[in-house]
Amino acid sequence: MTTTRRNLFQFLGGGAVGALITPAPWRLITDTAIWSENWPGIPKPARGEIRTRFTHCSLCTAGCAMRARCVGQQPVSLAGVKTHPVSRGALCPWGIAAHHLPYHPRRLRQNPWQEAAAAVSAALSGGGRMAVLDLRPGRTASWSYRRALAALPKGVYLAPQQPGFAVDLASARTVLSFGAPLLDRWGTPGNVFAARRNFRLIQAEPVETRTAALADEWLAIRPGSESALAAWLAGELPLLEAAARTGIEEGRIAALGKALSENGPALILDRDLTSSAMALNKRFKGTLVARREAPVPESWKKAAPVSDIAAVPDRSLNVLVIDESVPGEYIPWPAIEPKLAGNAVVVAFAWTREGYGRHARYTLPAALFPEALDDIPGAIDSVAATFRLSTPLVAANGPVADPVAFVTKLAGLDAGNALRERADAIHKAGRGSLITYADSKSTAVKDLKAEDFWKGLNEGGCWMEDAVRTPLPYGRGSDKSSPIAEPDASMPLEIVVAESPVGPLCSPLLSKLYRESNLRQPVSRIVLSPFDAQAAHIKDGGAAVLETGRGRFAVLAAVDPGVPPGVVQVAIPILAGRGKVVAA
Repeated sequence: MTTTRRNLFQFLGGGAVGALITPAPWRLITDTAIWSENWPGIPKPARGEIRTRFTHCSLCTAGCAMRARCVGQQPVSLAGVKTHPVSRGALCPWGIAAHHLPYHPRRLRQNPWQEAAAAVSAALSGGGRMAVLDLRPGRTASWSYRRALAALPKGVYLAPQQPGFAVDLASARTVLSFGAPLLDRWGTPGNVFAARRNFRLIQAEPVETRTAALADEWLAIRPGSESALAAWLAGELPLLEAAARTGIEEGRIAALGKALSENGPALILDRDLTSSAMALNKRFKGTLVARREAPVPESWKKAAPVSDIAAVPDRSLNVLVIDESVPGEYIPWPAIEPKLAGNAVVVAFAWTREGYGRHARYTLPAALFPEALDDIPGAIDSVAATFRLSTPLVAANGPVADPVAFVTKLAGLDAGNALRERADAIHKAGRGSLITYADSKSTAVKDLKAEDFWKGLNEGGCWMEDAVRTPLPYGRGSDKSSPIAEPDASMPLEIVVAESPVGPLCSPLLSKLYRESNLRQPVSRIVLSPFDAQAAHIKDGGAAVLETGRGRFAVLAAVDPGVPPGVVQVAIPILAGRGKVVAA
């Protein structure tokens, strides 16, 4: 038989049809799927009783109520609690994946507690000065630090300054934001978006951030012209000059003033609520209220005052303990380093070396959510005082060190059960209610025994004070804004915060996602326009130095045509202001 091309095609076609009819390929596909599902190293889902537990997420001050679906003792999924009156069932991506955190491959596994304690004791033996840097003040742990430092001869408690007011978004009808990331991880997301339907948002900033894109109106003002717009709103600058400085049409500026005056109550925000913003809130009767905190025992009132890092004399700290166990406001190391004496001992409590551990002599492994028991201070939009616990869902995955126990032991104090003491003080005050999520009940504290109140908090409940909206006493001072400062020629660029800081505290999956994409800007990267990059001889991805009033910072530069000339985007709020960028 002669082999022809036709015979060859007939043979191949018949073989293909026969392969489809026979069970061999289908069996191979089934077996391959089974093998892939049982490959060595593939995690096996836990088996056991399925139950629900409640807690609060401590990855930020929002403290969103959280429902954990557990198999036995292991949480397998996290979700929000719809019945919570503040978080309202919302949960951000970091919270949804938070049960992955204890198994992050970058976690510290060594605990040099004894060496660190000995080094600190030696540094203090000659009358040295010790400071604690608390990145999230307002916690019960913060009070423990302050009491311990008050017992030391030269103890200093360092923390970012907290405002003495809260933002009542629910009462606002018009909101003018000077760059505040209102719709991007600001305050309590569930509370912000619940109030969002009731107010008109006007975002004034030079870069179209996520908040600007979602606002009702975006005023693309020129870099550094926020003070000019504020001065016009305060009646201190002619409309024509305000339009020339900001680059916004006179009609739009006039419409802004009309909206704030006629569609009130109005609220004016910026990232730090500076004197200009406070003056405008006074002028337009902004919806700011006095901040309220959960009661503390009277014996705690003897505590070290809160100090700012800028007020500490240079070269005066012999020991610095940094509590990085929970995310907070990041303070750049160049702002800290000048305060340290020669051969100072720096001890950082963290879960990875990616933060302050790079600069510390000793980095001790800290427990992290959802391993640690901690309380969460109220967010900027918490009108009522709250007290809620981040109760552990799992045991610590490896050795951990307690920063509070470390500091109080150095001061010769007993750490005790400070959380229980504060809960008893709240119960003794007899105000507010305990909200429990398992039964969706709200019970007045005065109707609960102290033990039942403590038990309810540990089962994921939240104490909330009765709604008290005390208008902020602006005082009788002038309602004038700060004078308009002329741009410093040596600092030609406006540094704006275009992203909320993310830091290393996120699940392994989200760590990989945000590191390998442009979804979030890392703290060590800046973004500038091609024009400014060319002028500074900086290439995309190249090393650079960012100079600000707080010092020089080594960064990596990204070039983006979407950034207007004269602007540098950063991810750290404390760097906002004027500066310049030079090639490294």
